[in-house]
Amino acid sequence: MRRAVDHYVIFLPVLAGLALGILSVPASTWAKPLPGQEGLPPELVISAVPPLDDQIDVLKDLADYAEENAPETGFVASLKQMFSGQRGPRLINISDLAAHVEDLKGEIVAVEGVYEKQGDGQGLLRSIGVSCHLAWAGGTQPQGFPEAGSEGLPVRAEGMIEVNERGEPVVRVQKLTPALVLSFIRLARAYELDEEYKEAVEAYQSGARASDVAGYEYGPFARVHGAEVALGQLKDKAKARVMYDRAWTAYVTGNDGDFYTWVRPAGNDRWQRRPVREAIAEPLDNLKRGGFWYGLVSAFVTVAGGHKALGVILLAIVTRLMIYPLTKKQLSSMQAMQRIQPQIKQLQKKYKDDKQKFQEEFWKLCQQHSVNPLGGCLPLIVQMPILIMIYRGIRDYVVQFDGASFLWVKNLAQPDMPLLVAYAISMFLFQKMTEKMNPAASADPQQAQQQKMMAYLMPAMFFFLFRGLSAAFILYWLSANLVYFVEHLWYRHTHGAGEGVSPGEKKGSGGFAAAMAKMISGAGSGEEKKGDKSAPLPPSYEETRASAEGRKIGKEKDKKGK
Repeated sequence: MRRAVDHYVIFLPVLAGLALGILSVPASTWAKPLPGQEGLPPELVISAVPPLDDQIDVLKDLADYAEENAPETGFVASLKQMFSGQRGPRLINISDLAAHVEDLKGEIVAVEGVYEKQGDGQGLLRSIGVSCHLAWAGGTQPQGFPEAGSEGLPVRAEGMIEVNERGEPVVRVQKLTPALVLSFIRLARAYELDEEYKEAVEAYQSGARASDVAGYEYGPFARVHGAEVALGQLKDKAKARVMYDRAWTAYVTGNDGDFYTWVRPAGNDRWQRRPVREAIAEPLDNLKRGGFWYGLVSAFVTVAGGHKALGVILLAIVTRLMIYPLTKKQLSSMQAMQRIQPQIKQLQKKYKDDKQKFQEEFWKLCQQHSVNPLGGCLPLIVQMPILIMIYRGIRDYVVQFDGASFLWVKNLAQPDMPLLVAYAISMFLFQKMTEKMNPAASADPQQAQQQKMMAYLMPAMFFFLFRGLSAAFILYWLSANLVYFVEHLWYRHTHGAGEGVSPGEKKGSGGFAAAMAKMISGAGSGEEKKGDKSAPLPPSYEETRASAEGRKIGKEKDKKGK
């Protein structure tokens, strides 16, 4: 009996130590996770303890606090930071922090992940299977957390980067607050497991929007899985389509590297890590397949023998031919304005100090010649909705364009800089051609100067606006511009170059390149050529007014002389 007591006394401290050790392990590490989460990273796993309702309440408070205290973003905020010289810490993914620790040493940064306490003044932050050491700076106090503390919750740690003796990054924490992106995503996960799917999708959307600003690496999961819940549980195809579409734009188009998400294949209980492109290509294409404009683009690709680039070019040609009656009306109106260009210049010279009188006489002149100064713009406005719908069809067909090549373009679904440069050049030529064909706008020197500036600003503006768009879309607009140039030359060939141009100039020679050069340089634009006596002079403004009023200039001059 004594020996049994001795053994009990010996093992009592050991048993006590084990019990103390178990109690000291954070609840987030030993709480059993809810089923159906195998394969997800720990930051996305929701435990069974405490109850989901309690977890949802805590996470809602964290997300609200983080959203209310989030740093200002956007253009105005950037200007404030630039002029004040005060910039907030840069958000760094923990995986990037570990890879570039030497470059970031001494810099003030922010990192996000799930917090795990490791003793007084120390902790660990985990994200995507990578951890980062935290060490408190003097006087640092967590903010925005419940009374139970920040253990096992999504946090944002701001501080200076240091390196420990093992060469690992350590963040000397100066500020610890709830993490905006991860709080919303974990809230969405809790809602989803609690079968509150509408609230889950809204939380996923909030996390994705915050990720777009912050650049946090769980953003793709928020947008892609949120779309899966919207489609699979809510049967909301419209919302799922928007979320999938934004995921493609944000994480596939224009990105050389792959962004990853986690999906659970049908019939498989385990989650798998997949590239975003691979995860959303099929559902996104299926959601867009039934649309009219998608079907239109698909039909042209089929007619082109399945060659997607030729299908886009064929679509541009047919579209321009269909709206040629509008284009013809536009060109006719512009040509009519060319015919009265000499009279407009005479008016401008006569009333150079009286703009109001010039406007009155200008409109009278247009009325006498049955010319509408806005006739060149209205057909363009009418055809714009058609072109926009065609663009929508090309955008809807983007998954099918992925991987298709044409000439030097390796992927029609990705931006292509040389093709964009070619488009910008065509846009410049288009603006110059419009400038030469629309003398009404150049009647006022100030407007003429503005029009010349637009010839350079418009291509530059479209260049920057379109730099992130797919090559298929740029190919369509480039082809449409080239077809418009051909239509313009054909119209000039069949209808003449307008009054005030010698007969030998109307048809021109030298082929397409020479015709384009003459068009852009202004040759045959309706203006008299200096020293060219063979070209008939157009009637002056006074002769036109006298003819309309039944008077003769010569007789009036004789009367004035007497």
